[in-house]
Amino acid sequence: MISSPTAANHTPSANFTADDPANMEVGMDVEHQKFGFGKITGLEGAPNNRIATVMFPKAGGEKKIMLNYAKLMIIRQ
Repeated sequence: MISSPTAANHTPSANFTADDPANMEVGMDVEHQKFGFGKITGLEGAPNNRIATVMFPKAGGEKKIMLNYAKLMIIRQ
């Protein structure tokens, strides 16, 4: 059985480099290695243990990401 590609199979951009969570702000566009592209809708927690709420339209919607483990890259346009 062949399955079609899903957002969970996102291939990171060639220049993917995780950014420092301290530089992230609500409203920023980001890329996650697995979920693809999204927008930060909320941040919580201490600076050294931040949790971002990110809306991933192609990966099932809103997800909470522990930034110490799951890296995000800020999309600079």
